[in-house]
This record gives sequence, structure tokens and C-alpha cells, in this order.
Amino acid sequence: MRTFVAVELDESCRKALVSAVDSLRDLAAGVRWVGPGALHLTLKFIGEIDELDLPRAIECLQGAAAAAGPFRMRVAGLSGFPPRGTPRVVHVGVEEPTGALSALQAAVEESLADGLGIAPEKRRYIPHVTLGRVKKRSACPTVQEMSAALERQDFGEVDVDSLVLMKSDLRPSGAVYSVVHHFPLG
Repeated sequence: MRTFVAVELDESCRKALVSAVDSLRDLAAGVRWVGPGALHLTLKFIGEIDELDLPRAIECLQGAAAAAGPFRMRVAGLSGFPPRGTPRVVHVGVEEPTGALSALQAAVEESLADGLGIAPEKRRYIPHVTLGRVKKRSACPTVQEMSAALERQDFGEVDVDSLVLMKSDLRPSGAVYSVVHHFPLG
């Protein structure tokens, strides 16, 4: 089972992001845009996990979630990977100045490494919500051109009081996500 750990977005933020995607669709025809139900903040991509390991993964994540308290994050600012020129991934940033998000992400990494031997990510964690993946670079404008086309780039604040373990089913039309387990914070 292909899995990842995420924070879900509230309906207001999701609607604002969908509106931004709709504004960019014609400008960036070379991008495969994420559907409304797939918008989330990934804390940790796990990848394939054996169903026999699922109870242990749930136990690890319960511990990480229980040790963290609720917090608020802001979803704002169109960007991409790479951030200049034509991106491979179009995303919006996530801001959380207290350090609670970073601490939660680190706790998730540590709990899965200690409990299941899942290697921590070597790259620095950059919180973001993926809006789309570039499939045809010649039909995708630069991040700067897409930013200029958006009327607004503040997509709202999200109160985070839980995290989820998600299952990802890959299909020709794109990934389909479903919640495996919900973990309240605190």
C-alpha cells in the first residue's frame, strides 16, 4: 500500500486554491492540476508499506500526534520547484511562525524511523501544497508569469488539530487519496 502522512485543509482554503487553479488553467496548459479532493500538506511520504506493518505505523503516528498541540498555519504565495523559471511542480507555500508545524513534521519523521525503520528525508522540509505537476514544459509559463496572473495569493489560515495517514492509489487520471487513519493532536 502506497502511503503518506498529511494535514488536511479546510473547505475555505480548498475553495480558494481551486479558484487559483481555475485562473491558471488556460495560461498553463502543460500542467496536470491537482483535483480539489487531493489538496493537502504532506508531512512525510512513506511510500510502499506492507499491510502487516500498518498497526505499527498507526501506533508510531499516534505517539507523534499526541505529543503535538493544535496550531494555525497560513497558506499563501504561489511558487514552484524550482522556484525560478519553468517549474516541475507548481505549489503554494505554508507559513507557521511558531515552529509547531516543523516540530510535528520532525516528530513524524522520527517516530516512523524509530518504529519502522523508515529513512528520514535527507532534503530540508519545505511545507507546501502541490497544485500541479508540469507534464509539458513548453506549455508552462514561469512561476513569475503565473504569480502575476493571480488576483490573490493568500488562501487563508487553517486550524490544524489532526494529521492523517493517507493511501494513494495511482491511476492513469492521477492519484486517488483516501484516509487510512485520523490522528488528533494533543
